Amino acid sequence: MDGNRKSSHHPLAVTPHGSFRRVGAAIVLTLGIAAAAAAQPYGFGDIRLGTPFDELSRRLDFRDIGSALDQQHAAKARKPDLGRRGFGCLRGANGYADLVCVSHDETVNGAPTREVRLQFLDGVLQTFSISVEADKSEAVLAALRSRYGAPHETRPAVAGAFASQHWRNADSTISAYRGKDLVFVSFELAGYRDAVERRQRETASAPP
Repeated sequence: MDGNRKSSHHPLAVTPHGSFRRVGAAIVLTLGIAAAAAAQPYGFGDIRLGTPFDELSRRLDFRDIGSALDQQHAAKARKPDLGRRGFGCLRGANGYADLVCVSHDETVNGAPTREVRLQFLDGVLQTFSISVEADKSEAVLAALRSRYGAPHETRPAVAGAFASQHWRNADSTISAYRGKDLVFVSFELAGYRDAVERRQRETASAPP
């Protein structure tokens, strides 16, 4: 500090105009964050729709389930080594994905999940789901509301169906269904169904 400069013991006065400017800047920043979240595919934690498989594989420590089972058998281990996050992956698992990865070890805000399932098509994450016990579901639903706000649509339970909540943006959707014992949350990229139909047409037209 400059020795010739005297420090003031009086607190800095903030004018009303300064207060308004600060509040306005905070509002703009908050709206900007919300707009950025709404303008890209939905995600949950460090899992986001549209992410390439190779990137998520490194982040979530994917393991090939066949190789893990072979290693378990060779080592006579109690259970297969599925990495830090418990994700075992299977290629060509169904007609809706090139590759499916499943973990039973993931937690949400400290609450254990029943299952987290990721489905990849055309090299990117097209859809994923989280299922949790009904008595632990608020951890998931609270996290969704905190990040994306109130559901854009709520459908009451009707005969043969459960109550559900839905979020939508231009790139993806989230649907949360509350059943008797489980809550199931599904995240889906906007073009996923078109990609599935295209893949099915290509498969049907391929020579035997």
